[in-house]
Amino acid sequence: MKASTLLLLAGLATLGTSCGQDAASKKMADETEARVVASIKQVLVQAPAQAGALDPVHTWYQSSEVPNIIKLDPGAEAVYKAHASILQEVATNEAKLVSDPILTPAQGQGIRSGYQKLVDESTGNVAQLTNLASNKTTMSEAEQRTFVGELAKKENHQLELVRYFTRRTASTIDLKTRQQKSDEYNIKMWGHK
Repeated sequence: MKASTLLLLAGLATLGTSCGQDAASKKMADETEARVVASIKQVLVQAPAQAGALDPVHTWYQSSEVPNIIKLDPGAEAVYKAHASILQEVATNEAKLVSDPILTPAQGQGIRSGYQKLVDESTGNVAQLTNLASNKTTMSEAEQRTFVGELAKKENHQLELVRYFTRRTASTIDLKTRQQKSDEYNIKMWGHK
């Protein structure tokens, strides 16, 4: 579903809530909420190793305490998709990069620490969304939407940082490997580097 359509449905659901929902608007809001929840669950299924770690974070999402403005906001879904992508990126690349024989154990630990810091920052973004939805906020609906939108941008930026870290680390390892091969060749050919 396109973000603009979801936003329109979220707006209609919110309007219906504030105007004493009739049965049709409540049904539409419930169906839209179910689609968003299903979409988030689908993202979690794509990262099964980390899905267990995300279960506590998502239990609030289905509770009646979470305002529909948060549930139906496409930005909330974007935060979870980006977080799941970050976890998938780390799961896919960390072990491969850390186990490269060109690295010292300290360098491998540095890569692990870098990934852990990036994942922790992403988890912090998800926690902010959880806190917004869990606490009784004094923000207006417009302020909540703006906050969620900014959080989605921040989480997307975090995903780009993780991808950049992966590319940079892989490039550095490749450069070290080529340098080592060049040194070995020069020693074999000329007797020195």
